[in-house]
Amino acid sequence: MGPGRGIGPVTVELTGVAPPAWFAELADALAAAWGAMKLLPLDNANYCAFELMLARPGAVAYMTERLECDGAVGLTFVLPDGPHRLWVRPDCADCGSSARALGSAE
Repeated sequence: MGPGRGIGPVTVELTGVAPPAWFAELADALAAAWGAMKLLPLDNANYCAFELMLARPGAVAYMTERLECDGAVGLTFVLPDGPHRLWVRPDCADCGSSARALGSAE
């Protein structure tokens, strides 16, 4: 990946919360993930950490670097029913363009 190009398409999944959703651009994926996560009953530490990783200036560059190094990013968060994971993965052949965006109505 060249500088400024970013990674895309990507899928985002909130295990036990939302099915995988496909996005053409990483920036859109992070915005949707944060939009869904900030509505969850996260404790203050999780809320602040995920806001920093998903919504701060530089979040796309940070996640691009993580995806390039690790291939996928899995981050744990805790809800009252137990632990869950946010997954961000480059391109998902199984999801296709018909996957719903996080937080969209069925």
